[in-house]
Amino acid sequence: MTNLDLVIIIAYLFLMLGVGLYYRRYAEQGLENFFLAGRSVPGWLNGVSYAAAMVSADAATAYGGLAVVTGVFVCWWYLSRFAVALFVGAVLFALFWRRLNLFTSMEFYELRFTGKPAALMRLWIAFRTSFIAMTAWTGITLLAASKILGPTVGLTTTQTMLLVVPVSFTYIFLSGYKGVVVSNFLQMAIFLLGACCLALLTVFHFGGPTGLATALLTELGHTGAQMLRSFPPMDHPIFPLAAALAWLLGQTIGYGGDAAPMGGAMEGQRILSTRSARQAVVMYVVTAVTMFTLVLLVSIPCIAAPILWPSLLNPSADRELAYGLLMKQMLPPGAMGLVAAAMLAGVMSTVADNLNFGGQVMLHDIYRRWIVRQASERHYLVAGKLCMLVILALAMTVVYHTRIIFDVAVFMLQLSSAELPANWAQWWWWRFNGKARIAASFGGGAIFCLVVLVPKLLVSLGAAWAQVLLIPWWYQTFIVMGLTTALWVSVALLTQPDSPQVLENFYRQARPLGSGGPVRDQLAHGAFAGVRTSGHDWSLIGRGFLIALLGSVGVMFYILGVSNWFVGSNGLVVASLMVATVLFAVFLRQLPAYLDCLEAIPKALETQGETCAAPPMEK
Repeated sequence: MTNLDLVIIIAYLFLMLGVGLYYRRYAEQGLENFFLAGRSVPGWLNGVSYAAAMVSADAATAYGGLAVVTGVFVCWWYLSRFAVALFVGAVLFALFWRRLNLFTSMEFYELRFTGKPAALMRLWIAFRTSFIAMTAWTGITLLAASKILGPTVGLTTTQTMLLVVPVSFTYIFLSGYKGVVVSNFLQMAIFLLGACCLALLTVFHFGGPTGLATALLTELGHTGAQMLRSFPPMDHPIFPLAAALAWLLGQTIGYGGDAAPMGGAMEGQRILSTRSARQAVVMYVVTAVTMFTLVLLVSIPCIAAPILWPSLLNPSADRELAYGLLMKQMLPPGAMGLVAAAMLAGVMSTVADNLNFGGQVMLHDIYRRWIVRQASERHYLVAGKLCMLVILALAMTVVYHTRIIFDVAVFMLQLSSAELPANWAQWWWWRFNGKARIAASFGGGAIFCLVVLVPKLLVSLGAAWAQVLLIPWWYQTFIVMGLTTALWVSVALLTQPDSPQVLENFYRQARPLGSGGPVRDQLAHGAFAGVRTSGHDWSLIGRGFLIALLGSVGVMFYILGVSNWFVGSNGLVVASLMVATVLFAVFLRQLPAYLDCLEAIPKALETQGETCAAPPMEK
């Protein structure tokens, strides 16, 4: 690394400190400013910021490492995980979450459920979010920074932490959430520029896209030919088609119904900080397009890594070093500093987001709810900053006790997928009660332990017969989801529903879709008189899913098209981008009319009139 590279990195660090100082006074004005930016963030800015937070150095290391052993179809790893899920959240849930106007999404549980189960669920979701999820995701992001800066700059893990952590914590400590979204926008621009630089330099190192494809076939033979595929094969040892389906179902079913799932998403703060409900929808759509573009740019160059370093294909190799190795090999002076700054930008945006969101939850849903209920705004502001420090300290333990980022991601997915289907039920099924919610969360965790952890424990203790219980993680995900769903459905049907007063209050505030049952009957002569039926609601939900699929499939074809450009499959590029353009155009045409229909529901409640009908999809 040259002096020019160091100057670029140092300049970036001072830029971030400048952002923190600039927004310090605004953040100090109160909790709403510090944690929600005064609920004034435009949807597009929140979306770009969220994408920047979700695509960090851990994406370059984890997805890049997967690209080493998969190829072009590595895109299905992140498309199956997030494409349908984000559009479902946008179309079917964003408007309803923003309508509640909560401070944190965990307050939902004491609005939707009754008594001790409601309080327990709010406490548990807050605890797992701040002490488990944000700790784990922050830790692996910092670990990824070490895996990038180690091969390129020669820094040890501790030296990397001393470079990244003080600046990240200082600017988020000073500027709050407003500083997060503004700095994330700047960081995204730097990240995009740096990622494009390395991606293009890697491709043209082999003479262009066609040259890269030829090198894969020549140097890697059958493995190289498989890496040029656009879709996962049935029998791939790392990422078969069944794994893609596990990601798709495990992340999509239930998505949007809980704005703080274990899988790493933190839409609650994003939704609640937007200017309006429609801006929350914009946030999701911008997040999806921006995030997939960024992930593609940091993962696809790594398909070239096994050509240069065949040892990365060894099962015992740490393939997550691939992106850092490419940086060291491909980048000239100046460009190295730019891409290193880009990786630091990604790390700091993710760390800042996680700390601010986790601190908000720990403060409001644990400290303020259970420990100190009556104190000044200033007291809670200081306590919130200390909560961020606690999360950062716990994240450091993850950095020094984890080796492979991929393993943490799979573990978090399996644990969160156990209860995800229940997240839709708590919005759309009046019969789903607090006991069923507890069964989904705690029973799902117990089922996860039995299916995933107990077999590993038995084998480690020498029980040879338990080897038969060690099945691939994607099949474990299906089993855990199925058994957990059967459990909470049974509990819901065998126990009494929540009190009519709680359900009525929730329906009046949220005006959710789905089956209202006797709640609607009780309100039949009041605000809900003549408004709508459950049948009409389910038709709206079905229509919403179709619109979400239009957007998600359109984005999938866009990513497939760009991915195939890097290997010279020009026919697939043109066909994919044409399909993407048509589908996304239809999505953008259908979405406003659908949102009009959803927004007509509260207006009808006020006037006791009819809501809009669900017209057929436009062609």
